[in-house]
Amino acid sequence: MNKAIFDEVAVLWAEHLGAPWPDDLYWVDDRDGNMPEIDGAMAGCVSDYVKSRGAVDEERCRVLQEGARALRRMLPRLRGEAAVYVRRLIRMAELIDHDGRSASQV
Repeated sequence: MNKAIFDEVAVLWAEHLGAPWPDDLYWVDDRDGNMPEIDGAMAGCVSDYVKSRGAVDEERCRVLQEGARALRRMLPRLRGEAAVYVRRLIRMAELIDHDGRSASQV
């Protein structure tokens, strides 16, 4: 676990938990995936990462990578708080993925 990465994820996660679900996300079409399902799956992985103080397994990394790919496809159609919410999820996924890859190379 990289402490700087963990600390950034922990801060972003706290922000995410304090943020309301943006109304605009209710209306995102699901050609790139079901937003509530993607959000829930990714949130579970991030929560586990934070609770375990930086441990992440291959399955959670895969879920985060797939979720981030789907969110990147949705992002151009989002504005305002919805875009901020999705960017934060993507950033946490990228950080955790990087941390998991770094740990596996040690």
